[in-house]
Amino acid sequence: MIIAEQIYAIVKGLPEAQAKEVLSFAEFILVKHLRTHQSAQTLDTPAAWKELVDSLAGAWEDDFPSLEEIRTASGQDILRESLTN
Repeated sequence: MIIAEQIYAIVKGLPEAQAKEVLSFAEFILVKHLRTHQSAQTLDTPAAWKELVDSLAGAWEDDFPSLEEIRTASGQDILRESLTN
């Protein structure tokens, strides 16, 4: 069994949230690999940056907290702050 098949066998049994974490990690490894094998000049091109951003788009889709969640977790009162401004 090749590595990709082993990874697939493990991931297909995971809940959706954990499977997304594995996907995000795999995308991270891919970008890291691309960075180490491309010259700095190549990464400075707008097309390379667009490709990088597109590859990472949605990586934090469900896990990234909203501004309200961040403020609530830090103890900030959003309603009171909006009335005092």
